[in-house]
Order: sequence, then structure tokens, then C-alpha cells
Amino acid sequence: MSLGYDRRFVKMPGRGWIHGADDGKYNHMRTGMMEKETKGKTLLGITGSYRKKGNSELVIRAMARSLGREDDLELIRLASLDIRPCKGCYACLLPGVSCNIKDDMEWLLEQMARAGALIFAVPDYVLGPVGILKMAADRALQAGRYHAVFKKIPVVAALTLGREDYRGYADTALISQVSALGFRVLGLGIFHGTHPGEAVLGDGFADRIEGLARPLADGIVMPPQPGRCPRCHSDLFRVRNGKLECALCKAEGTLEGEDISFSRFPREFSPEGLMEHMKWLLMKKQEFAGMRDRLRAVQDEYGPGRWLMPERDSVDADAGR
Repeated sequence: MSLGYDRRFVKMPGRGWIHGADDGKYNHMRTGMMEKETKGKTLLGITGSYRKKGNSELVIRAMARSLGREDDLELIRLASLDIRPCKGCYACLLPGVSCNIKDDMEWLLEQMARAGALIFAVPDYVLGPVGILKMAADRALQAGRYHAVFKKIPVVAALTLGREDYRGYADTALISQVSALGFRVLGLGIFHGTHPGEAVLGDGFADRIEGLARPLADGIVMPPQPGRCPRCHSDLFRVRNGKLECALCKAEGTLEGEDISFSRFPREFSPEGLMEHMKWLLMKKQEFAGMRDRLRAVQDEYGPGRWLMPERDSVDADAGR
């Protein structure tokens, strides 16, 4: 299964597929074809798999081959990088202040920023995308200053897994986590295979690879797959006030047969809304200085606690510094 569509397309009752803006205000717009901006620039493949030449890596390589860009392809294995948890200090929101975590995340952001096109491919572990991608996505605030560049880079994402029954929320979370870094994902592909390389042997592999790679070359616009949110690709919905609400971006719709007809797209999760959220976080960072003493008093009501840690010899301790 693969998707390669413009998420701004919306199916409106009696109007079919139209190009939509947020807050339910829709305008007919010419779709055209995305300008070919990737020519002569690096095609970067980012895999979340720990396996060498596993299914995720081979999906990336197959897409590069489909595009005739094997010589342009550069690869990054997230599992080989030192990416640490976000501390939640908000320091990176301040003008001119860099993240104070000394790991490989800034290097990763720099590599992605210079790419002409990006392919993310990760395996499904325990119903969700492999955790190293979430670790990177949690550093979304650090990536904020790259958003102006990232939103111009064509990106597709691929999920690899053994059985469809165990897909869980993995594909929806994959799109959410890649988007959190500031990218606009043009297409999603799902490839089945348990053993390293098995996905390549699946029926229709070449056609699905070609379909997923196409947005990287020409930005072809395709309508959303039935049952998915046209704005964020999610297939997870909550029932709220008699309607279906996208679990990720709060788009509202009603079920019509096997499809969902969407009628409202809250501004909160539009690109403009996300920028407003960043400003709100900066305000909260600045607010903290005036609340520090009060909050410290609340914290001091609780003792230090009894924290458990494994014993480590000096060599291991030094290596972890």
C-alpha cells in the first residue's frame, strides 16, 4: 500500500475532491505539478532499522534505483547515531541559543537541511515505529529553526513490518513523528517482510516502490486513501459530538460508507497554528522566571525519593559520559 497525495485535498459533500484551506474555508486552486527542485541535489535516505541491508534500507535503495539516483543516494542509520532524550528545558527556543545536549542531533538536522529529497524508512516494533525515530522527533523544538528549509524538501515515508495484523498505530505515528520535525510528507508506503530482504520479494514490490518514489520526482497529486485524514495521513479517529475527529490534527468528518467526508480543519494544527504553538512555548519559557520560587516551593514539599540505578564499573561509567 502506498500513498502519494497532496494532503490539502478534501472531499466535500456534493463537491468531490477540492483543494482546501483550514477552518473549513475552501478554495479551488490549480494543482499543477511540484517544481523539480531536487535535480542535482542529494537524495538522503534515513533508516530506523538496526539491521544492515534490512527491509527498511532496501526500500530506500529500491526507491533510489527507481528514480535512477543510486549514485546520488546518501544514507543515515539512526541507530548508529547518539540521539539523547530532550530535557524539556526550552533553551533552544531562545534566539541565538542552541540545544545544550551534546549529541548527534544537530548534525542530523544539518544533513537533512542540505538534502534535495528525503526518504524515511523504519520498521514496526510492537505496533509502533521503532523508538529511535521518536527519540529524534522529541527534539522537534530544536528543529524549529530549520522549518523554513524543511517544508520545501519533498519527503516520503515507508513502514516495514512482518504482518498486517500487527501494524497497530505504526504508520500513523511514523507520519506524525516525521512531520513533527517540520517536514511535509507527500506519501506513505507499507511493505511487508520479516526476514532481511523479504519485503523485496513481495507481490507488486516494484510497482509500489515506483508509486511511492514518484512524489520525490514530480510531486504528482493523488487523492487520499479512503479512511485517512487528508491533512495528516492519520487513520486513527475519536468519536466526538457525533462526528469523527482525527486523533492527530482534530480534523472533523462523518462516515459515509467506507470513506470519511471531512468538513472542518482546525487552524491549531495548520503550519500557522504550529508556529503559534512555538510562540506559546517561548512565552511559557519566559514566564518561568517569574514563577520559579513558587514552583520550587511546590517541589520542595516532596523529598528526594529513593531512585534505583544499576551498578556500573568505571569503564562503563566513563563511556556513558
